[in-house]
Amino acid sequence: MAGNRRHRNINTSRILRELWISHTISRVELARNLNLNKSTISQIVGELIERGVIKEVSEGISGPQGGRKPVHLELNRHYGYVLGLELRPESYTVVAVDLTGDILFSRTENAVHSGENLVDEARNLLQTLPRELSWIGLPLLGAGLGISGIIDSNRGIILESIPLGIESSLPIVEMLEPEFSFPVFIDNDANSCAWGELAFHRAKQLRNFMFTLIEFHRNSRKQFYDNISVGMGIVFNGQVYAGTRQSAGEFRSIFCGPEEKGQFKASARLAENHGRIQDDPEGFHAFIVELSKHIALFVNTFNLGQIFLGGDIERYQDQLMPVLIQEIDNNWSYDEHVDCEIRFSSLGDKSVAYGAAGFVLERLFVDPEIMDLGTESTWLESDALDSLLKSGA
Repeated sequence: MAGNRRHRNINTSRILRELWISHTISRVELARNLNLNKSTISQIVGELIERGVIKEVSEGISGPQGGRKPVHLELNRHYGYVLGLELRPESYTVVAVDLTGDILFSRTENAVHSGENLVDEARNLLQTLPRELSWIGLPLLGAGLGISGIIDSNRGIILESIPLGIESSLPIVEMLEPEFSFPVFIDNDANSCAWGELAFHRAKQLRNFMFTLIEFHRNSRKQFYDNISVGMGIVFNGQVYAGTRQSAGEFRSIFCGPEEKGQFKASARLAENHGRIQDDPEGFHAFIVELSKHIALFVNTFNLGQIFLGGDIERYQDQLMPVLIQEIDNNWSYDEHVDCEIRFSSLGDKSVAYGAAGFVLERLFVDPEIMDLGTESTWLESDALDSLLKSGA
């Protein structure tokens, strides 16, 4: 019996994933793409339509031989919405999106966060926001938290966070989730941005890329960092790479010595005076060159197809772009031009929160064929899929 339920959950997840990626698709195309028989497709699709998760849309074009026009299917964008939250030491940003990724609501507010109050602050936001957003008229399907630090996203644990002053494991999801009717997820802020690109550019099937998140903090009580923070979300074969100890993407310039306490040698001289590197043209250019040299190394070493840059750096893209292109070419030994697309996010301080919402959608519409065994077991043998299907309108 459990085996039948597991098999059915796998097929349901695969169908939902295919619909999410394709936007609009017919039953015949679903059966062909997933190598499932028509009766299986018809049964599961019928139940999903009845639940309101998917809907039938306008008929397509009949084939060259004529006959019935295929009826297409798509996810019901009004089935529910998800929340993405970024909790910074000095503020938070929240974004609500529907199932297609359209932003329904966003807000950034000042707030002080640290390891001492993080769980309480997150709990308060997850309690009050659904009530505040009742005007959306849709059920909340899940919430994602994007937080700076070393995060074990599978277990929902903050292992360490220098910006938030967290020095030992904090099982934040375990502490929060039992209080809510929707699932709660967490990941590193830069990884959240990478998940967002995967989720909201899903039809493009991005495979190997890196999201570089650059933020300039207004204030800092960090012991080792200055007012610049840079993190990297790395994607290989369509999956965010966490690393052996969940710390992939944590960055510190190779030009820094023991005497530098920040992430960049170029900004070290400003740290003691709490200066803003953006206000020092010479120092800011040195920072851009130093950053670009590292990105170039990753682009060429791992043969990345795209580089995404987001956060506060977006307003300085005219200064960064030519330097980054030049450094990528300088780092390459062969004659041909390096084929790597460079794109800037346009979301500013919403990048992490939007990405955290994308992470939730990636988890809700997960592909069981590419999950690791631990995550697959947790998802398919729990009531998580049933919870998703029962949550909607």
